[in-house]
Amino acid sequence: MLNTVIVLPKLNPNTPTLMDGEVRLFKRKHSSVWQVVFTMDGRQVRVSTKKRILQDAKDAAHDIYLDYRFRQKNGLPVISKRFADVAALCRATMKEQLENGVGKKSFRDYIIVIDKYLVSFFGDLFVTSID
Repeated sequence: MLNTVIVLPKLNPNTPTLMDGEVRLFKRKHSSVWQVVFTMDGRQVRVSTKKRILQDAKDAAHDIYLDYRFRQKNGLPVISKRFADVAALCRATMKEQLENGVGKKSFRDYIIVIDKYLVSFFGDLFVTSID
């Protein structure tokens, strides 16, 4: 068994942090809006706080982090996708199955409905926000 050492980059002492360093705030180049970054389920999550003032950004970052923790604890998707992305994946899967002769005949109708109606209406919405 190999001993693996993971070297994390040193945190700038001026980097604002919350929750004992689990949540960090930063600004991107050419932006005055604070971003929040943290790790959830082994994946790094980066989200805009949409705030320009540090204290407001800290409050927003705290709420964002707690929302993601709530999702994780309750078995909800932590990282959400837009409807158009999920629809494209479903469409491609159904089309592939049709081409291989194992798909249902109704898949042709489903693909038409996805393209003509669903994506145009739900396309930019996150899947988790659709009731």
